Amino acid sequence: MSDVTSPGRNVNRELLAESIVVMVVAVALFGVTFTFDHVPAIFAQGIQPTVFPRAILVIIFGLAALQAWKAVNLSAKAFAALKPNSGIPSVVFLTAAALVAFLAFMPRIGTFPTLILFCPALALIWGERRWILMALSFAGFIGFIYLLFRVIMNVPLP
Repeated sequence: MSDVTSPGRNVNRELLAESIVVMVVAVALFGVTFTFDHVPAIFAQGIQPTVFPRAILVIIFGLAALQAWKAVNLSAKAFAALKPNSGIPSVVFLTAAALVAFLAFMPRIGTFPTLILFCPALALIWGERRWILMALSFAGFIGFIYLLFRVIMNVPLP
């Protein structure tokens, strides 16, 4: 870890460099979306093909900016505490398996039934046990997905 101490703050150069690279790539790819052909509204299924990639790139840029801010503001001790001391925890592999299962189930039983199964399974894998909070969170998430894709963007879900 290459930290440089300055008055009142520590800078993690590696993390900052990674963040800057991700932000530059996101901006470059955002620029590429302006070269996409305009699709007639009848074929766009509610939104133009540029909207979704641009939204994802804005989110990626925002997360990279947050990472850059953390790289500049974390102390070396606090940053070291975030890194695991051992190998990859088993929850990572269980989460990956749940995502693969999600992809397998979605075309067969539909988006919303799959989300209804996936959300609680993922919460249990991650160790959450507050059932009322989970139910409210899942209902809100599934409602948000429906509202965003079906109502606002008019995109048919599988």
